Amino acid sequence: MIYTLYDIILHISVIVLLPYFVVKMLSEGKYRTGTPERFAIYKEEKLRALEGGDVVWFHAVSVGETKAVLPLLKLFKERHPEKRVVFSTVTPTANRVAKNEEPLLIDALIYFPLDLSWVVKRAVERLKPSLFIVVEKEVWPNVIHTLHQRGVPIVVVNGTVSERSFGRYKKLGFFFSDIFSSITRFCARTEEDRERAISLGVPPERAIVTGNLKFDIEEVKLKDTDAKTIREELGIGEEDPVIVAGSTHAGEEEILLDVFKRLKERFPDLKLILAPRHPERFDEVEALLRASGVSFKRRTDSERLGEKADVVLLDTIGELTLLYSLSTVAFVGGSLVEDVGGHNLLEPAVFSKPVIYGAHLKSYLYMAELLEKEGGGMRVEDKEALFSALCSLLADRDQCHSMGIAARRVVDKNRGATKKTLDIIEELLQTHSPQRNT
Repeated sequence: MIYTLYDIILHISVIVLLPYFVVKMLSEGKYRTGTPERFAIYKEEKLRALEGGDVVWFHAVSVGETKAVLPLLKLFKERHPEKRVVFSTVTPTANRVAKNEEPLLIDALIYFPLDLSWVVKRAVERLKPSLFIVVEKEVWPNVIHTLHQRGVPIVVVNGTVSERSFGRYKKLGFFFSDIFSSITRFCARTEEDRERAISLGVPPERAIVTGNLKFDIEEVKLKDTDAKTIREELGIGEEDPVIVAGSTHAGEEEILLDVFKRLKERFPDLKLILAPRHPERFDEVEALLRASGVSFKRRTDSERLGEKADVVLLDTIGELTLLYSLSTVAFVGGSLVEDVGGHNLLEPAVFSKPVIYGAHLKSYLYMAELLEKEGGGMRVEDKEALFSALCSLLADRDQCHSMGIAARRVVDKNRGATKKTLDIIEELLQTHSPQRNT
């Protein structure tokens, strides 16, 4: 009865919001992307790619979750090449990241279906998963309910329950307790996440602390020749100090540009690589750069390869992680503005780079605390604190180097979640019969 009520409310919400989304679809391409798949309408070649083996369904909402689960997916495929992997995302950017970074590991890349009962049933019938793996904190009632009814094991990996989500779920405990009790395994980041999951309805024996998958980030080293080529393309000299500001959001670029112009007065050779989090903001950030008066170029401007500019606007998908390796100091965005919560602080840390970030952290607060305790990260409250931190590090390369080494030490000390998580998944593969064979 409760699922019927949820479904009715969801359908009413879709109908009410339909005019809004129609306007968005007409004006913004990202809202049109993947529309058929969101209604579980898949191209036949994708379905054919899933034939001949048991299907394991991985789901990650956005870029952060996608990058976090890719090492697990890679290890899974190495051990089980006979399995077929369908990988779903919600955002177009995450879809592109999955397609660019691990195309050979994914048999069918799709957009996640809307959580409407009839859409979910169609998706499950067409994909026929034998196991469903969801990253971090996604709770889709109809998806979980439908899979549970069909005997498909549901595994939450890198599981986390924020304080805000915990309070919301608790208020609707009569509904969410049934959903959480349907989870076969909850692989929690921390003991606190495990305790919250149990409080919400996951049986204690099904909740296990496995650690944070994001600490198992892969270090993809650039060869000296490749690094030289990229530097030449970007117009950055071997000795030029470089700030890489990654995953920035609206309101942060203005702060960074103001700080950068002030730093240029002290460090004339300083360069800035600016990487907005969302591709649809590339043109908006270009307008900010143009108005700021700094010399800049876009990464994709082939006519300006090799040309020197103070700022490079990184308007590509999938390059940011590698470019962190060229940085002198890294700033991770989504942290100087509210209501974002930060992004993965380990992406520059794995390259032994000092990590700077703002004070508005949610999911990444624990990560920041570990970096600060080890001496590898620095939290700044505002623009002046950001200027002071960057100025100090750029002026003292020994401090910069030691801080980077400390940041890498945090990564190394906390590795291991991928293997622990995979062991749990493999146990379920052995104890549950694949749906395709039933």
